Amino acid sequence: SVAADGGLRASLAYYRDAPESARKNHEALAQQRLSVPVLGISSSHGSIPDMAASIRPWADHATGIVVPDAGHFIPDEQPGAVAAALTDFLTEDD
Repeated sequence: SVAADGGLRASLAYYRDAPESARKNHEALAQQRLSVPVLGISSSHGSIPDMAASIRPWADHATGIVVPDAGHFIPDEQPGAVAAALTDFLTEDD
């Protein structure tokens, strides 16, 4: 729990490391883009309206969907819609 010794420090480590993570991501992007198809899943009430647009700088073949009636935790809020989107994406060429 956050109340345990070091809990708050550990829970904030993600945010402390974000600049370093971004730097590493940009270094990787300069070397090679993703060549496999990538699906960006956004939600109708989330903070990123078009996840595919966020992925396109990294991937040659990015497509996206928007899951309705979902916020930040899309798989928890709309598991059926996410499962259907993944199934459609993974079986698209079948």
